[in-house]
Amino acid sequence: MALAELYTQYNRVWIPDNEEVWQSAEITKNYKAGDRFLHVQLEDGTELNYPVDPAALPPLRNPDILVGENDLTALSYLHEPAVLHNLKVRFVESKLIYTYSGIILVAINPYKQLPIYGDAIIHAYSGQNMGDMDPHIFAVAEEAYKQMARNNKNQSIIVSGESGAGKTVSARYTMRYFATVSKSSSNAHVEDKVLASNPITEAVGNAKTTRNDNSSRFGKYTEISFDQRYQIIGANMRTYLLEKSRVVFQSENERNYHIFYQLCASAVQPEFKHLKLGGSQEKEFNYTRMGGSTVIEGVDDRANMMETQKTFALLGLKGDFQMDVFKMLAAILHLGNVGITAVGDERSSISLEDKHLNIFCELLDLNCDKMAQWLCHRKIITTSETVIKPMTRTQAVNARDALAKKIYSHLFDFIVERINQALQFPGKQHTFIGVLDIYGFETFDVNSFEQFCINYANEKLQQQFNLHVFKLEQEEYMKEDIPWTLIDFYDNQPVIDLIEAKMGILELLDEECLLPHGTDENWLQKLYNNFINKNALFEKPRMSNTSFIIQHFADKVEYKCEGFLEKNRDTVHEVLIEILKESKFHLCANFFQDNPVSVSPFSSTINIKSARPVLKSPNKQLRMTVGNKFRSSLSLLMVTLNATTPHYVRCIKPNDEKLPFEFDSKRVAQQLRACGVLETIRISAQSYPSRWTYIEFFSRYSILMTQQELSLNDKKQICKIVLQRLIQDHNQYQFGRTKIFFRAGQVAYLEKLRSDKLRHACIMIQKSVRGWLQRKKFLRVKQAAIIIQQYFRGQRTVRQAITARNLKETWAAIIIQKYCRGYLVRRLCQLIHVAAVTIQAYTRGFLARKKYRKMLQEHKAVILQKYARAWLARRRFQNIRRFVLNIQLSYRVQQLQKKIEEQSRENHGLLERLTGLASTHMNDMDTIQKLELDLERLTVQKRTYEEKGKKYKEDSEQKILKLENLNKELQEQKETLEIKLQEKTEEMKEKMDDLTKQLFNDVQKEENQRMILEKNFQNQKQDYEKEIELLKGEIKILKEEKTQLQHQIQQEIVIQDGLKMEVGQLTKQAQKIPELQKEIELLQTQKLDVEKQAQSQKRELREKMSEVAKQLLESYDVEDVRSRLSTEDLEHLNEDGELWFAYEGLKKATRVLESHFQSQKEIYEKEIEGLNFKVEHLSQDINHLQKLFREENDINDGIRLEVSRLTSENLVIPDLKQQVSELENQKLDLENRLQEQTVKLKAEAHAPALSKEYVGMMEYKKEDEDRIIQNLILDLKPRGVVVNMIPGLPAHILFMCVRYADYLNDADMLKSFMNVTIDGIKQVVKEHSEDFEMLSFWLSNTYYFLNCLKQYSGEEEFMKGNTPRQNKNCLKHFDLSEYRQILSDLAIRIYHQFIIVMESNIQPMIVPGMLEYESLQGISGLKPTGFRKRSSSIDDTDTYTMTSILQQLSYFYSTMCQNGLDSELLKQAVKQLFFLIGAITLNSLFLRKDMCSCRKGMQIRCNISYLEEWLKDKNLQNSCAKETLEPLSQAAWLLQVKKVTDDDAKEICEHCTSLSTVQIVKILNSYTPIDDFEKRVTPSFVRKVQAMLNNREDAPQLMLDTKYLFQVTFPFTPSPHALEMIQVPSSFKLGFLTRREIIQPTDVYIQSKLH
Repeated sequence: MALAELYTQYNRVWIPDNEEVWQSAEITKNYKAGDRFLHVQLEDGTELNYPVDPAALPPLRNPDILVGENDLTALSYLHEPAVLHNLKVRFVESKLIYTYSGIILVAINPYKQLPIYGDAIIHAYSGQNMGDMDPHIFAVAEEAYKQMARNNKNQSIIVSGESGAGKTVSARYTMRYFATVSKSSSNAHVEDKVLASNPITEAVGNAKTTRNDNSSRFGKYTEISFDQRYQIIGANMRTYLLEKSRVVFQSENERNYHIFYQLCASAVQPEFKHLKLGGSQEKEFNYTRMGGSTVIEGVDDRANMMETQKTFALLGLKGDFQMDVFKMLAAILHLGNVGITAVGDERSSISLEDKHLNIFCELLDLNCDKMAQWLCHRKIITTSETVIKPMTRTQAVNARDALAKKIYSHLFDFIVERINQALQFPGKQHTFIGVLDIYGFETFDVNSFEQFCINYANEKLQQQFNLHVFKLEQEEYMKEDIPWTLIDFYDNQPVIDLIEAKMGILELLDEECLLPHGTDENWLQKLYNNFINKNALFEKPRMSNTSFIIQHFADKVEYKCEGFLEKNRDTVHEVLIEILKESKFHLCANFFQDNPVSVSPFSSTINIKSARPVLKSPNKQLRMTVGNKFRSSLSLLMVTLNATTPHYVRCIKPNDEKLPFEFDSKRVAQQLRACGVLETIRISAQSYPSRWTYIEFFSRYSILMTQQELSLNDKKQICKIVLQRLIQDHNQYQFGRTKIFFRAGQVAYLEKLRSDKLRHACIMIQKSVRGWLQRKKFLRVKQAAIIIQQYFRGQRTVRQAITARNLKETWAAIIIQKYCRGYLVRRLCQLIHVAAVTIQAYTRGFLARKKYRKMLQEHKAVILQKYARAWLARRRFQNIRRFVLNIQLSYRVQQLQKKIEEQSRENHGLLERLTGLASTHMNDMDTIQKLELDLERLTVQKRTYEEKGKKYKEDSEQKILKLENLNKELQEQKETLEIKLQEKTEEMKEKMDDLTKQLFNDVQKEENQRMILEKNFQNQKQDYEKEIELLKGEIKILKEEKTQLQHQIQQEIVIQDGLKMEVGQLTKQAQKIPELQKEIELLQTQKLDVEKQAQSQKRELREKMSEVAKQLLESYDVEDVRSRLSTEDLEHLNEDGELWFAYEGLKKATRVLESHFQSQKEIYEKEIEGLNFKVEHLSQDINHLQKLFREENDINDGIRLEVSRLTSENLVIPDLKQQVSELENQKLDLENRLQEQTVKLKAEAHAPALSKEYVGMMEYKKEDEDRIIQNLILDLKPRGVVVNMIPGLPAHILFMCVRYADYLNDADMLKSFMNVTIDGIKQVVKEHSEDFEMLSFWLSNTYYFLNCLKQYSGEEEFMKGNTPRQNKNCLKHFDLSEYRQILSDLAIRIYHQFIIVMESNIQPMIVPGMLEYESLQGISGLKPTGFRKRSSSIDDTDTYTMTSILQQLSYFYSTMCQNGLDSELLKQAVKQLFFLIGAITLNSLFLRKDMCSCRKGMQIRCNISYLEEWLKDKNLQNSCAKETLEPLSQAAWLLQVKKVTDDDAKEICEHCTSLSTVQIVKILNSYTPIDDFEKRVTPSFVRKVQAMLNNREDAPQLMLDTKYLFQVTFPFTPSPHALEMIQVPSSFKLGFLTRREIIQPTDVYIQSKLH
């Protein structure tokens, strides 16, 4: 679309204005190509025919929706008036001082303290995407820090602007941001030192000017160094072009440097007495009173002096150093007061008695006579002689002032070097961020050498800036595959060449300074000769011969040549320098040494050559001029900046009167041109300034798409089709890979189309609604007219028809009708009643029979199923058993075959060995003889063993006889005991049965052992005889096989242990079966109860229905109705069959009751079916478990048999001697056991029967403490413990151990156990400080442990809820109140860490889920995005939604519930989480203007409702969590409510009680309409609300403290679990703990007859 087509009626344009720079006007008539005038109407109503050039039409105004954007590059029309208007709206109406302009942050000085720089704001911007938050200096600092950390590349932040624009404050805030977000873990407090350098440099380098009370009079580049963890390790500072002339001269209403006034204000202090600054302070001295303004309003110089001293001390610059500095400063003040008197016209003199001269010399330890002489004389050295020439008073004053400037300059450099020393770091810097605080472009009425240098520096910076912007634009186009066209941008290289090139202005100035008689006029004449008519950028003023003009990038500047040479030379007479060198004051003497050694440890590590080489002086021996030094330092600065990634901050001064939030358009426009903002805009506007992602374009302009286009799946393709249809000129846009690029004005055209479409839709809706309202109104009027006509006609007919005869006939007819109709109705009602009763009887009988038959069928089916399932289960079991037996048999056969094969192989080997032995028999006769001797000895041993065996057999037979006798006696005793036990209780009978069974088992075991011993003995005897015949070599082989078999036995023992563990698990599962059966029984009882309830409700409903019918019939009183009816009512009664309608209504009521009864019946039947299903499901689970248990038992039995067989086979092989010794040991064991059994039997026979009872304590040994802590605390995993476990089980076990120590009355043991327990909990919490589940688990157990210590402490207040049995378990000997306090503190620590972990997990989800994610359909508020949003340093891959937050909350809740956390603690944790959600969301809302809209308020309100629903679902309404969301809820309401009238303002003040005044005003100022139909909040309305809220006393801070923690309370809740009943799970691995038993005598005694 052509740009000229946009100049239509109702569109707005900008026309130039003398006062406001640009003025808005609305087009009243469509513009046609070729028209010479544009018909417009100004905002004040004035109509104007504005003459226009068709080739340069006035700039169009952006739609209101785009006004107030965060980024100026998001504007559709990019030009100066649009930029100026956008800044004005944001600054004046929204009170927003920061705005992006592409890569620049524009900062407007508000001249007012704003609450937007606190630590809460820093934390809010830390880690955030730059385009997501409102523009802020912290956002730029965060972007620099993030890019440094991500790319490992050095960064720089360039802060520039006019004096008074806020450069120093902006630089200070960036440094504070880095110090806050990159805190180092060391104790060096490097960040504090870096920040402490600011007050010192401001004291010695800042002064009050007419434009600024704290103006920096030097440039500063601070390099903040970071290590590999990106923590600050140090800093380095470079300074540029200190304004030395201010030391000796100040203009009206200006001051000298702050440090002088701070020193004078503190002169009365004792430590400054020796400086002799006098009593009248700053007004005494020429150098401080020259400007006539010695005091700054609101500034306390004495307090600032104390702050300066503190920062000196913080940097390690102690009192001696400070006093040396103050001496130098005081000496400068006294030097300025040295009186110089004129002696004639060509001479001057200084009195030797001059007070200030003497003090000056005393302070610097100088020769007073020499100083007085050489201040008034100078020495001229020629080749032949030395001439001393007196100076005039003016020359002497200049010499004095030059000396003062020189001393201050050296002092300033010295202080900066010492600061750099203090900020020195020992290691190697990894990266750095440089902050450049430098003067902006300056133009005054009189411009001199200082302004020339400043503007030269700005030319260099502007060139670097232009190249960087150009490069970024090119990168953006290449990334999106957009054809790159060369953009014409301003290149200021010619101006730079004019200044610094060979034979340029600076070189000619240096050349003139070298001449002895060089003057400013001669230098200026050289400039005229070299550049007039030769260089277009250099001009000569028409009315002056002492000035020259340079065309800078910002503006033309006229410079007066007076003083250029003197300031460039910056010379002090050599004799004065020599006097200062001779000073005995070391600091003064060091300043003026010939080759001073720099004490700065820093040097530039950047090895990059400058684009243009720095020109060096041809004579190296000559002193460098100020201009040359400045050029060199500027070149080094540019090299540094070019090696970093720059970030730009342009500070703007809104007005010259320093009025808060006053916008002077002229001054701002002038600064915007000077600082390069408009150049950025111009570069962007030349190509495709507006850029939308495809998703943003689709969401915004889907209203312009047809149904056919929307039916496509590819949104990118849809966007292309729509754009090709809407914008015919394809050159007006380009399709990139991820974005659509638009030319200037095209987004405004699309917005116009969108607003037109919406306007037409609104008109259509209004038309339909208004038509419906009118139709409704017409029908209502029509109906009223018909009723009026009806009544009027009826009255007229009645009047005509009424006579006495007619009345009588009518009355008689009515009476007859009444009785007749009553009779008919009664008869009909009786018939219906009889029919209904009959139908009900037959129906109920049919249903009862049907139900009976169904129950009978089901019962039979159940019986059949029972037998069928039993048969199937038996068959399946038999099949499995056969299968297992077959497997076992096949396995055994295989094993036997293997053994036979192994035996045959062994036999074959033995045969081979025997043949070998036979062959060697002839050669080894000696060995045979030895073997014979061995055989004889072995036969002797055999005989002895046989004799021992016989003896042992006889002894064992005797013992068996004795055992049999004992067995007989025990049987007799058993019979007598059984007779007595039958007479007593059944309990004692069971015990005696157990006792006799044990005795029989013991006897049988002894007999079995005897038989085994005999068999083993015989087998061993035979084996021994066989082994005698074998050789020694075979014995060795058998020993080796023995070791292998023992290894196998150990493996089988391990297998047996595993089987035991599995059996234990199966028994646990079997233990669950009775519980499941109980649940089935409960469900069956519930089923019966429900059926009973259903039947009872049936009966009640029937009774109610019959009662209602009776009441209706009984209430029909004829006489009463007749008395109530008037004559007119009787005429109309039953005219239309009202009685029949009443009867029908009665029938409908009965039907409704029946349907209600039927629905309730169906509900109950469904519940019964559900319960039946649960019962069947549980029974199936039980059957399945029983089946598994049986199968496992069968398998285990088979495995046990196989294991026992293998072990019995493997036990045959051990060594004979070993077996004999084992048999002897077994014999001794048997004898001992027999003796113990006899003793026990006797004791049980004589003593009363004893019963075992457990008490609530765990018995342990002191050396087991570490094992308890290791297994119960350190190694315990919550996930494997919390299932099927009572809450706080580890805490209860720990307390039971404490009870045991208390029971023993062992103070050391108790103290040791408590200490190791607390240390163990601390250790596990420290090791898992980020594990939410572990923290939740140990918070719960610490809480339960603390409650156990209270509950069983014996204190009455904690024993109220105890049972008598629990009271018996109270501690008896020790008071553990101190340990309770320690545990309470530990629980609070765990709770705080627990909250921190929860907050860190949920915090990244809050802003995306609560603010950014748009779940409500049709409320998307996407608007054009600027450069910052486009080139964000972070790509948010993880998109969180409200569902993510709710899922995280549910995870927290379920984990806390599983770990048994107390409900009160859980509520406190949820309340803390909800506060965090509300605070972070609200803080982000304050800092994001794009989120402050009506639609976003609806979204926030919807999300709050989700949170409230979650609270309701979890039954946490009384946790006070909802109240913590009240500020956020009120903010959402404030975004949605109307904000126009006084009543609206009053309502806002009454409703928003949880928001402070600052917060309400912030939201109102930030309110941003999404569509043209919404209205902005006017500044007058905001002021009105602010005035109403003035009486409020609330906090002034804007942000909520997200780190705030509510006070936690641990309520005492006694444990309901009896300690005696607590079982320790095997998974705890605490088998070494035993439950303590108490043995109590029973009532029944057993008399023993054992003798």
